[in-house]
Amino acid sequence: MSSLQALIVNKLRYHYQNLLEVINLRDLFSKRSIVSELRNPTEDFNLETQAIEYRKELLTGRACRINVKRSERKKQAQTGMGYSELIELSAKNCYFCPTNIKTATPMFPSSLVPEGRIKLGETTVFPNLFPFAKYHAVATVSRQHFLGIDEFTLKQIQDTLKASVKYFHCVKSKDQKAVYPIFSWNFLPPAGASVIHPHVQLTVDEQPTNLAWLYLSACKRYYAKHKENYWMHLLKIEKEHGERFLGEIGEVSWITSYVPLGNDEICGVLHNVSSLYSLDDTSISDLSKGLKRVFTAYTLYGVHSFNLSTFSASSEDESFRLIVRIIARPYPQSYYNNDAGYMERLHEEVIVESMPEKVASDLKEYFG
Repeated sequence: MSSLQALIVNKLRYHYQNLLEVINLRDLFSKRSIVSELRNPTEDFNLETQAIEYRKELLTGRACRINVKRSERKKQAQTGMGYSELIELSAKNCYFCPTNIKTATPMFPSSLVPEGRIKLGETTVFPNLFPFAKYHAVATVSRQHFLGIDEFTLKQIQDTLKASVKYFHCVKSKDQKAVYPIFSWNFLPPAGASVIHPHVQLTVDEQPTNLAWLYLSACKRYYAKHKENYWMHLLKIEKEHGERFLGEIGEVSWITSYVPLGNDEICGVLHNVSSLYSLDDTSISDLSKGLKRVFTAYTLYGVHSFNLSTFSASSEDESFRLIVRIIARPYPQSYYNNDAGYMERLHEEVIVESMPEKVASDLKEYFG
């Protein structure tokens, strides 16, 4: 157990007694509201109060802060990417484009993938040239060097997921200890992508990441106490309330998170799947349809860049469900303010600029 995981254990013990007493998940929507005062220069320096919500996710103890007035600021939808020169320049020697991908990208050892790379439709899966996991691959999403957030086809998303799952199974068949897969997508530089060409990151480790471990552990504890899956119970409550429930697409429900990991977060919960290894054609199809709707819905807010990642069990687990979380990132331009500061990076507490309930209200029509 790492030192950070030990800290998480202590944090779980601190708040878990409250969780054990929770019978109705409505109690899990915990928040504390405070008021901050200031003399606003835009209002002739008259005294103004602003409400701040401190929200806590009781399952894990994660917290975020939302300034209600700040979240109500009108968002100006921006069009055009603002850095066409970068796109054009990066296309000239792009390793991921069809003319270069065969000669410029690595190949897997034959013991892992006999063909060297995994290919399906426009997707090619190959090793990351600079891995940060024992098993770390990259999968291209399209042959085109650049696509806008709402331009990905359903087939491109489906093929990327299918090829990724095939890679995960290749790893599992070779190394029985590497059982925690992650499917992640950093779309464009504001989301941390160093390459413009659309691609996803695939990793498999022997241990889950710290946040995944926190969710897996908390869900096991919750199931042991209540004999019920936390995520399915949460979906039931969210659907009844309707404030943050977006809709169901086949075997996947979509909600906005009560305690987001970032701005405009949308969360997908698979009804019958706990692990990425268990994704079949039906669940991949349903998930892909939902992701395409998320990308289209984001255009309403002028969002062009995002982070996406999964939280997966090592195998089917009645206490857990496979989760997909997507957050919006700043508008791509030459000069912009990053949306992660000292609170996020050094205190692991997110400052959120959007109300999850407002996001759900705005985007619900895309999931109907």
